[in-house]
Amino acid sequence: MRRILYTIGFSLVLGSSFSCTSSSSEDPLAALLTSPPVVSSVTPQIGTPAQNNTNAMYSATEVLIKGENFGVDTVVRFNEIVAAITLNLGTELYTKVPDGAYSGFITVSKSGGSCLPNTKTGVNCAGMEYFIDCYAATNKQYGSEIELKQGSSLSVEFDGQETKAFHTDTLLSSRNLTIGCESAVTVRVFDRSCKATDYVLQNDPIIPFPAGVATQFYITADSKTCSLVL
Repeated sequence: MRRILYTIGFSLVLGSSFSCTSSSSEDPLAALLTSPPVVSSVTPQIGTPAQNNTNAMYSATEVLIKGENFGVDTVVRFNEIVAAITLNLGTELYTKVPDGAYSGFITVSKSGGSCLPNTKTGVNCAGMEYFIDCYAATNKQYGSEIELKQGSSLSVEFDGQETKAFHTDTLLSSRNLTIGCESAVTVRVFDRSCKATDYVLQNDPIIPFPAGVATQFYITADSKTCSLVL
């Protein structure tokens, strides 16, 4: 009887030992593979894709993403645009704003994961808001941007041949910008990914602006007072 009890006890202890060893070796690996990434900071949170517009060339903004559990098969997206990762340190990702990026979200997903379109949520996905600013790359060379709200008008005075920077609010519907000036003006309008369209030496131009976007633009004029209506 003693020999039987001893055998049963030894078997229980031995089985428990194997169970503990197996659990401790598998849990960290399982957590690494199944836990979602965590994004704690994005620096800077405002940037621009590469700008190769006439008379204005700026490099894409370099971005540092900090967090944890990024994995090795990591994908960084600006909304749906995939960005190249220049360095992955596990808790830090280095990338650049890709061509075609626009304001919305920057996301990190790992192997087996995916992010829902234009959000920061999904499976094995994390992210933060990110803002595209076409004017910031110039170090505000034309001074502070002037805001023009939809349905409103502005009267702006130009001193000599001067360039001023403007932006609209986010338009609820497509609208036309109407510029009235005693002299011809040159207007540069940026799309949401910082590609520019130039209207050179136009008299009282009427320029279409798209819905759902806060459009940035420049106006260059002589010593005149110009009216802007949106």
